[in-house]
Amino acid sequence: MKVLKESLGGIVVLTLKGEFDTFVTGAFSGEIGNCLAEGAHSIVLNMRLVKFVNSTALGSMIKARKQCLAAHGNLVISQPSPAVREAMESLGLDRLFHVYEDDDAALASLEGSDAVDLEGDSETAVMIYAPESPRPQVARIKRLDSDTIECRMAAPPGKLAEGREVRLKFRLPTYRKEFFELSGRIERVEPADGGCVLGLRFTRISPEDQADIKKFLDDMGDLRRAARGA
Repeated sequence: MKVLKESLGGIVVLTLKGEFDTFVTGAFSGEIGNCLAEGAHSIVLNMRLVKFVNSTALGSMIKARKQCLAAHGNLVISQPSPAVREAMESLGLDRLFHVYEDDDAALASLEGSDAVDLEGDSETAVMIYAPESPRPQVARIKRLDSDTIECRMAAPPGKLAEGREVRLKFRLPTYRKEFFELSGRIERVEPADGGCVLGLRFTRISPEDQADIKKFLDDMGDLRRAARGA
């Protein structure tokens, strides 16, 4: 079984692929342990690509959930394959685990359950800080240019309304290790699949951040043009 890992703030999405049986439960438990050691106490298991799961593997999932709960987080299931759904339902585990139809719904259920850890690898994550909120909202970058950013949240916008000034924090890990920290004004809020899409315009940004974003965009444009010409 292969495990693909994506870190979004303090939440980790683990996509499992292949047969989840007794022979791979040790490796799975080790991956869960690594997540917890890194400070990610809330985990989404995407199981759409799991062809087979046995009782030992289900037992390791129960143990992983207990570990997350003990760390004040949770472990939820996203997009279970027919084989996984059948196995869980046969043992009544669909009543123990929270099961969601996609990752966005699973992430939305977890966003309020744990602090956001910005030390992890969050390639597409952007943290949105509203002045009155004790913790940031987690979104994913959809589009970025030199003056604006568009991002998708798995949860409804709440108090993130048009005209609000917010603080943004995100990384472009393949380009720069340091976080970009800037302010923006929400210009657009659109509902989307149980969540929303936010369009923001930068209102305060350092010259260094602005130059680095412009260079990143220029480099990406060069790569796209080269790919089209290949």
